Amino acid sequence: MSLILEVHDLWKAYDEVQALRGLNLEVKRGEIFGLIGPNGAGKTTSLKIIVGLLSMDKGTIKVDGRDIKEEPYEYKRFIGYVPESVALPEYLTLKEFLIYSGKIREIPNDQIKERIDYFLKAFELEDKRNSLILSLSRGMKQKAAMAAALLHDPILLIPDEPLVGIDPVGQHRIKEIFSERVKEGKTVFISTHMLDTAERMCDRVAVIHR
Repeated sequence: MSLILEVHDLWKAYDEVQALRGLNLEVKRGEIFGLIGPNGAGKTTSLKIIVGLLSMDKGTIKVDGRDIKEEPYEYKRFIGYVPESVALPEYLTLKEFLIYSGKIREIPNDQIKERIDYFLKAFELEDKRNSLILSLSRGMKQKAAMAAALLHDPILLIPDEPLVGIDPVGQHRIKEIFSERVKEGKTVFISTHMLDTAERMCDRVAVIHR
């Protein structure tokens, strides 16, 4: 099974605090991979560097064989990212937000509606399509962000703490969606500090600590 993500000797410091010390990871196509560790271990920092939100001090990262330093924009087309704490435009409706997300990702107009309908149903948000983001619960906002990250059908989905704030029924549905993507040969790379989440969801894990 070929690799979708390669991280080699990754280092990152904030002022005098060393957040990452030589992190190495290999994530395969067609698996749910978990990065687990306590809060403050560097999980979120690692994810933000991989998706291009933070710069690295040292190291090499390849996504689908593309070095992110050499192709800093192209590789992002293949990634969907969901942060742990989502910040969505609260005065858009859910439907407007997803349309906006689809246009940013340059999804053809004739496909946007079909994909939005699919993910609203998948995440059981159909009855909220015309509701303002402001009115949604935390769990609904998390699922809305997940739907937006999946609209362009990324080969690598990276959700940070994907089950935080999600009710048990929603957690089960998210696991089903992740499993469906793996069956299609795509990859889900999650981070979590919850061992039970990793045990229930992941095919393989890596442990990170301070």
